[in-house]
Amino acid sequence: MQTPAEQYEQLIGEEDKVVFGIQTCEHCVTLLLDNLYHTGEAQNQDTYTEILKIIHEVEQRLRGEWLTIKIQKALLAHQMKRKGDV
Repeated sequence: MQTPAEQYEQLIGEEDKVVFGIQTCEHCVTLLLDNLYHTGEAQNQDTYTEILKIIHEVEQRLRGEWLTIKIQKALLAHQMKRKGDV
């Protein structure tokens, strides 16, 4: 069984991956919107919209995961503080 400190460290690694995923989604949205701006491809607007909505859904899921991780980290930090591990 992992100690609270070990669990906290594991969550930091998970958090890094989730944050990178969020940043990747944001970057993809920016690139797609920039491309749409420069090309003005109105005939492909439906495709752009569908892709952007899917990316947005992925980003929202990742933000939910990030929130869960932050909650878990806060609880573990409290445990470690009570035990004097911090």
